[in-house]
Amino acid sequence: MLSLIIVRHGDAEPQIEGKDDKDRKLVKKGIKQMKRIATFLDEMGIKIDKVVSSPYLRAYQSAEAILDKMGVDSLKIETYDDLIPDKDPSLFIEKIKEFPDNITVLIVGHEPYLSGLIKALTGGSVEIKKGGMAMVDYDLKENKGVLKMLLTQKVLKMI
Repeated sequence: MLSLIIVRHGDAEPQIEGKDDKDRKLVKKGIKQMKRIATFLDEMGIKIDKVVSSPYLRAYQSAEAILDKMGVDSLKIETYDDLIPDKDPSLFIEKIKEFPDNITVLIVGHEPYLSGLIKALTGGSVEIKKGGMAMVDYDLKENKGVLKMLLTQKVLKMI
């Protein structure tokens, strides 16, 4: 069973003409959102074994902020082009099937891609708000997952 922690990047710079969408950086609020997720994961006793991110800067910075707050410096963030917003989630699911079993994977990306990924994994329809997260247990043998948790920043602030 894989434990997937699926995170939508935090708040980022607005899209402006002349700047490529993939180069938008996290703003202070976005970093704070990722630190909240890291604190929650720490408090839950969750240890991350693998980190994958969209190659877009705001997603990569989100993964960095989570690892930094958790004090994890031994993991390398792997970027997957299959996690960019307009890709088909089934391509990434094929890669997930190659991951070692019984690990926890942090996945950082974008909407509407992430809700499509969760639907493909679990059959459930969800939307992940900016700075939100979901947890899915994915059975590699059965090729199906169960949505265990869906949290918004509003909820994470209250925890």
